[in-house]
Amino acid sequence: MTEIKTADKGQVQHFVMFWLKPQLTKAEIEGFTEFFEALKPIKYVKTLNYGLAANTPVRPVTDNSFTYALTITFNSIEDHNAYQDDKTHLDAVEKFSKNWYRVVVHDIVISSVKS
Repeated sequence: MTEIKTADKGQVQHFVMFWLKPQLTKAEIEGFTEFFEALKPIKYVKTLNYGLAANTPVRPVTDNSFTYALTITFNSIEDHNAYQDDKTHLDAVEKFSKNWYRVVVHDIVISSVKS
């Protein structure tokens, strides 16, 4: 069995994909951006970007089935972990979780590759 290698030092990039419920109106889908805006003031967040799935060409490796994606950069795993327990984050999740039926998270430690 192959051992999965992980890292625990360095900046963390937090990727989150959201699949919103199909019965939401266009206005509710557009209003979901309030969730992301609510997260911006959290002190652990270094950068925060979000957007709708891009209409890129279909390829076997592409998954554009999600509605929105969010990327947040943290200075460290400790900041990432503190963010998860931050009241503003928890309150936003509680308020907006009724809008999604699936969420997928990928976290990486950012590596610098020099050429």
